[in-house]
Amino acid sequence: MSTAELEEHGSGPRRIDIPIVVGCAAADLFISGYLTGEPIETTLGTQLPHWPVVALIALGYVALAWRRSSPWPTFLITLGLGLGAGLLLTFFQPMVGIALALHTVARRTPARRANPALVLAAFVSLNNGRTATGVGGDDGLFGLIVVTAIFLGFFTLVWALGRRDRAVRWRAAQEQERLKVSAEVSLGQQRQQIARDLHDILSHSMSAMILQSAGAKAVSSKLDATTESKQVTDALAAIESTGAESMRELHRLLGLLRTQDGDEGTGITRLRLADVDPLIAATRHGGLVVQHHREGVALPLDQSVDLAAYHMVQESLTNAMKHAGRGAVVDIYETWEPDRLQLQVRSSRGISEDDQPTIRPVGSGTGLWGLRERVELAGGAFESGRVEGGFVTSASLPVRATTADPTPTEHTVGDTSDPTEHTVGDTPDPTEHTAGDTSTPTEHTVGDTSDPTEHTVGDTSTPTEHTGITTHLEPPWSTPADGTR
Repeated sequence: MSTAELEEHGSGPRRIDIPIVVGCAAADLFISGYLTGEPIETTLGTQLPHWPVVALIALGYVALAWRRSSPWPTFLITLGLGLGAGLLLTFFQPMVGIALALHTVARRTPARRANPALVLAAFVSLNNGRTATGVGGDDGLFGLIVVTAIFLGFFTLVWALGRRDRAVRWRAAQEQERLKVSAEVSLGQQRQQIARDLHDILSHSMSAMILQSAGAKAVSSKLDATTESKQVTDALAAIESTGAESMRELHRLLGLLRTQDGDEGTGITRLRLADVDPLIAATRHGGLVVQHHREGVALPLDQSVDLAAYHMVQESLTNAMKHAGRGAVVDIYETWEPDRLQLQVRSSRGISEDDQPTIRPVGSGTGLWGLRERVELAGGAFESGRVEGGFVTSASLPVRATTADPTPTEHTVGDTSDPTEHTVGDTPDPTEHTAGDTSTPTEHTVGDTSDPTEHTVGDTSTPTEHTGITTHLEPPWSTPADGTR
């Protein structure tokens, strides 16, 4: 925090300023001997009526009520009144009003503005010394120097007190900033710890749920085709699908939790790609020509993927409105593939910048860098760059399979004759898995007790292995069309 940031812009007059203004005016008039009721003499040898002059001087002190919001103008007004009246009127010695204005400038403004105020106060000290002693006689110059030094010392003390108050406020602000940074660091560490704990606690349990449901579904496929067995198979398929999606969302949530700023986490469930029509309408209203091209059958997306797709379109339209100008043509290509959603926004330049509106739309604030991070966090890929006559942003996002194959793939226990067949509890991994065969490090065994140290499914050399279950999962959309894995 710089010293310039400590400059205050206080409020206007307050009730307490009334006695302060009256007290300063009365003090200076009393010191000058102007409360006797006698006519006031001028340096020109004339006399002025007492009370009108006193009223005019007191009126000038009203500016002190605005010293908080306008410290320098208040100081200049008070200084001008003191010097002007001091040069015109005999024995007028302003002190209190100028001292209050000087203290306010020293306390509320940086050094480059507070230091000149002390220099100007020196002129008031010299004028007050001249008024108090006069210049004449043998010791007139010595008395002028002494009295002027006394007045200057008084103003310097007031100025120093103001600077001291500012230094105290500076240290307090620095300490507050330090505590704020420390709290943010501590919060980030806590969120990191929460993310690790959530991963350790939930990842294994959810992986177990997914794999056990997959194994149970494989076993149920061998049962007689009855209504009850079909219901069981459908329920297990739903559990497996929901668990897989929850696992993906858990990893994405943990990624958000590890970031320093998770304020946008509350918006994950609100925005979807299907909600871009209002954005397109608003962009068209802003003078751009927007064409939305859809190809393929739209499929449901995981929430974080849907949010990333929405922000992809939103940020691209916002950039087009900011930089392309009115009349620009924006094409949104939305292509649905069996396992991917391809998004591309291509914008061409419109009219010249000189004719663009001065009011620009407000974007999401993340920019292309934040958009890339969001897309990659959702498991996609992002590219952006200039092309001839415009700008292109592209994103490739994963699509979750919505329905399972009505004819489940055959699964056997203990049979390794076909590498496409799965065993009970096997993960949807293209690597071959068998039950009871340990010929390769990648093969997994179930129920083999030949080695008392073997209590896991799979090779213990892989970091994704957990006790009793493995968490290596392939996305549902990776299943080939022929049903094999």
